[in-house]
Amino acid sequence: MTKTTLLRLQITSFVLVHIPLFALVLYALTNGVAGRLDLLLVALLATVVAAIAIWMTLGRALGGGVIPAQKSA
Repeated sequence: MTKTTLLRLQITSFVLVHIPLFALVLYALTNGVAGRLDLLLVALLATVVAAIAIWMTLGRALGGGVIPAQKSA
């Protein structure tokens, strides 16, 4: 797997992990954020921890045999 492919996979996974957070933020914005800041903070922290864990796991699991991407002419 090339570095470019690995990076794309990591970025895609990172974005997918954040979808529930985006949905929660949109819900809070439509119904008033004031009473939901604690819920948003917990969701943000959980999402960031999960995203970092997935990023690191993919890097270790798939990064062992990384072949540098060749430059095209």
